[in-house]
Amino acid sequence: MAVHDGASSSSTSSFSPGSSTNYDVFLSFRGEETRNNFTGFLYRALEREGIVVFIDSEGLWGGDEIQPALFNAIQQSKISIPVFSKGYADSKWCLRELVKIVECHRSNHQKILPIFFDVEPRDVRNQTGSFEGSFQKHKGKFDDAEIQDWKSALSVVAGKKGYELEQVNGNQPELVKLVVNWALSELSSNCLGDVKNPIGLDDRVDDLSSLLNGGSNDVQIVGICGIGGIGKTSIAVTLYNRIFKRFEMSNFLANVREEASVPNGLVSLQEKLIYSVSKKKVEICNVYKGQQLVKEILQGKKVLLILDDVDSYSQLKDLAIESILFGRGSKIIITSRDEHILNVAKVDEIYRPPELDDEQSLQLFSLYAFSRKYPPHNFKQLSHGVIQVAKGLPLTLEVLGSSLICERDKKVWESMLNRLKKIPNMDVHKKLRISYDNLEEDEKSIFLDAACFFVGWRKETIISLWEGCGFDVIAIIKKLTQRSLLQFKPRGAMRDSYDVLSMHDQIQAMGRGIVSEESRMDPGNSNN
Repeated sequence: MAVHDGASSSSTSSFSPGSSTNYDVFLSFRGEETRNNFTGFLYRALEREGIVVFIDSEGLWGGDEIQPALFNAIQQSKISIPVFSKGYADSKWCLRELVKIVECHRSNHQKILPIFFDVEPRDVRNQTGSFEGSFQKHKGKFDDAEIQDWKSALSVVAGKKGYELEQVNGNQPELVKLVVNWALSELSSNCLGDVKNPIGLDDRVDDLSSLLNGGSNDVQIVGICGIGGIGKTSIAVTLYNRIFKRFEMSNFLANVREEASVPNGLVSLQEKLIYSVSKKKVEICNVYKGQQLVKEILQGKKVLLILDDVDSYSQLKDLAIESILFGRGSKIIITSRDEHILNVAKVDEIYRPPELDDEQSLQLFSLYAFSRKYPPHNFKQLSHGVIQVAKGLPLTLEVLGSSLICERDKKVWESMLNRLKKIPNMDVHKKLRISYDNLEEDEKSIFLDAACFFVGWRKETIISLWEGCGFDVIAIIKKLTQRSLLQFKPRGAMRDSYDVLSMHDQIQAMGRGIVSEESRMDPGNSNN
């Protein structure tokens, strides 16, 4: 800020010369006229909505050395909002900002929203009224060519559709609301749809965010790992919507496992990734060419990239996911059921979402079943019965709640509940079974044995039994544990503690359901 010039916007308190911070909005204004009223109100309102704003800090700057840093801030912003007041054109810095804003608009299609604060658009556009007096003061102090650039920039920006204080009868809070809504609309083009019924999500996203170390300029790769239906995708979507505006490029690449399984699926994923971050449509002839193009486009960029449902390290390799590729401050999130993939990818942290507690489970189930946070009194006991079956798994709560949304016959509820205790819901079963279907035959055998017979047994005992059957049991157990299909939990006193086999109830029900299904298909098989 050039104090002697009564100048305009310069920086947030965290901004310094040479900073590469990306901003959503650059506010250009005459500090002494609007800082403590409209512009100050607007700045705080934008920040409350999570919009990253560049605004001056009083007295932070002095002299001509601010120009490169100031222009860099304009260039790194998505939207510029000049607030035209009567003395705006008195400031050489306001006018120089405006020239740079027009330049970025022409070269990078940067959005501009002019605000006419107690001035007429025609006075700004034609340099009449108070603006005419300002240019009289500049005459002789600055080059004619620079003055002409200032006038041209004023004409261009004032010719754009904006907002006038007069439109809202001088009501500044109402004008602030209009501007904030416009900015949110312009910035939401990369936003993903909100998660329906986000019970428990905020706490989990906060936990994940703490692992991301948001203030760091390090490149970070973080994994979200857990069984199917635990909410990995919902957590990733919510995190993306919360932070994507902080990055130069962002993309949420959904259903990686499913997309990669079809012919030319990886090439299609590469094309989607390239288009989403660069808006360039390319046709890729093979995976290797795609790798090279991804590297060229993402090289050195500050990127938020979320890869959802990865089930093979080769998918990460083909999408060129390497920490050395990305620019400072980049964050890469990978969701997977398989911890081994995340370890091979050398992620910095792994987040394991916990199951929902009983209160959260009841709310989520009730929202799907009754469209309200808690069930009606006469269905409270039955709802608690469903909660006990679901064991905190969001997918199960959603599926069961949705299946009962129009059902108010208690006998139907009781029948379904009894059935669920014996046989898992088919939709939940299919989702969970994906992890099982990708196992080798000996791994499937160990898993089904565990589900049917060995939950609660000591680890050493069952290892001896399986080794006696000729299984390479240590390697298999490691894989099943990494895929969240098995767990071993400590039990016993401190001096006599030991690990016992554990399994999520829905996973165990899925395993037993598979055995029951195979027995019906082949009743003569003695192994079933």
